[in-house]
Amino acid sequence: MTRPQDRAQAIITAIDRSLRAKGKTDTPVGPHTPVDGSLGLDSLDWAAIVVELEAELGVDPFVEGVERELKTVRDLIEVYDAT
Repeated sequence: MTRPQDRAQAIITAIDRSLRAKGKTDTPVGPHTPVDGSLGLDSLDWAAIVVELEAELGVDPFVEGVERELKTVRDLIEVYDAT
C-alpha cells in the first residue's frame, strides 16, 4: 500500500511530467493547481496521466466512475486516497 504523501507526490510528479512534455516548464504544480483547461492539458494528456498513475500506484479510481467534480490537484489526490 502506498502512503498518502507518496500518492500525492506521484500525482503531482505525473502532472508536472506531462506539462514538461508539452513544453510548459514554468507551470508550478501543487495541491491548489486547477485541473481545468487553464492548466494546458487536454483529455488525452489526462488519460496518459491516469495510465501512468495506475502503473505506479496500482489503482485506477476512474474505472468505477467518480461522483465528484475535480477542480484542483487536491481533489484528484483525494479521489486516489479514497481507493
